[in-house]
Amino acid sequence: KTMPRGGQLLAESVLAVIAVILMIIAIIASFLPVVPGPVLVWAVGMVFGALTNFTRVPILAAIIITGLMLVGSTTGWWMQAIGMKSQGGSCLGIIGALLGGLVGTFALPIPFLGTLVGMVLGTLIFEYARFGEVRKAVQSGGAAVQGYLLSIIVEVGISLLILIIFTVSLFLTG
Repeated sequence: KTMPRGGQLLAESVLAVIAVILMIIAIIASFLPVVPGPVLVWAVGMVFGALTNFTRVPILAAIIITGLMLVGSTTGWWMQAIGMKSQGGSCLGIIGALLGGLVGTFALPIPFLGTLVGMVLGTLIFEYARFGEVRKAVQSGGAAVQGYLLSIIVEVGISLLILIIFTVSLFLTG
């Protein structure tokens, strides 16, 4: 038995509101270092798309938000690496920042603080081991922090962009 069109529109509207609310919650949660904001926002959009047979989120919109999710979910790696390399850091320092950030997130589970402390310590340790100079190690540590903070801003911005494309798709197909 199929639902009458009016009932289907109401059900889709309720689902759309729930999806938007979940996306907003995911964007807010993405300020926490271990929460993959773009992936969560994308997943909500894709589940909604699948539930509506991609009539409300057309395939082109799904492809675009998938591409954005891939870029946004990797910002922590490539933005930090670009930032450190541009300020004279080494690949070893980047590895130290990533490992230190991961350890710091769990060793000091205070949002942002644990990740930042771990990242700086990891960078300092690895860069000092490589260069043997405190000044270069501190410079790389600062670059790691800048890259990390910038990557969070970009990740949240991409999550918002996914939400906007999703919402525009709803209005264009509604």
